[in-house]
Amino acid sequence: MTKHQGELKKINKAEIGIVLGEPSNYARAMVAEVLRNLGYQKIYSARTAAEVIENCNVWHPDIVILENLLPDMKGVELVSRMRKEEIVPDRGIPCIMLTNDPRLETVKEARLAGVDEFAAKPVSHKVVESRVNEVLYRPRPFIEAKNYAGPCRRRKRNLSYKGSLKRLNDPIQAVKTTTSEEYLNKKMLASCAERLSQVSCDIDPTNRAEVRQLFNTASEANEIAKKLDDSALELATQCVSRYIEGVGASGALQAAVIIAHVDAMRLLLGSVKSEAAERLQIAQGLKTIVMQKLREAA
Repeated sequence: MTKHQGELKKINKAEIGIVLGEPSNYARAMVAEVLRNLGYQKIYSARTAAEVIENCNVWHPDIVILENLLPDMKGVELVSRMRKEEIVPDRGIPCIMLTNDPRLETVKEARLAGVDEFAAKPVSHKVVESRVNEVLYRPRPFIEAKNYAGPCRRRKRNLSYKGSLKRLNDPIQAVKTTTSEEYLNKKMLASCAERLSQVSCDIDPTNRAEVRQLFNTASEANEIAKKLDDSALELATQCVSRYIEGVGASGALQAAVIIAHVDAMRLLLGSVKSEAAERLQIAQGLKTIVMQKLREAA
């Protein structure tokens, strides 16, 4: 039995050690900030699978949170090795995957590898909290079978769960009927997001004309979001506009920050307005990061 099989009743969050394996400096800072806001102070950053393993052996953490797209090894492969080999002190350590690769194939691979919890990025404060609470307050027993080692994959169905449904046997979620005008505006906003992504990857951050083109696209996205009467999308597009305008052609503009906004816009476009609180948390997270990046560039 591993140390995580017992029920955790009283938890001092400040004493919970978390290894955060994330190659993107921006994403790592954002998730770490969320964790600190939740009360977790012992956060050990890692950019590669090798650093995750090293931090586990040095710090003996209680949780591992990792991206699947690590530069030296896929996250699912790393978790599988952690479960089956003696590369970390505790083979049953809870592993949470927060990833930019939310394909059904990846979800299935993560489950088979022994990942405890899974969520697609960008993630909100609420999502991070729910995943961490799940592994701390409702830990599943560690089992070993002929072709599997990891947390028990059986769990009671939570009828109050309102997140996205990923299993093949889940009921098909109802899709709210949209008007032709709303549909067109969403298509236009998705197109703006695609252009922001493409331009930011090839831009010369010191070229005033190119930066202005990027700003104009972000401003266009903000105007479309206003027409959709969607406060979360409006804030997200406003944040990316403010970031580009604030940094300007100083050379400090970071493509990763633009991509993070684009990812958030896509997530918000694919979610429903009834999840207002969670959607607004995603946009608020962008606002916090933009303020930080503008202070750094000042």
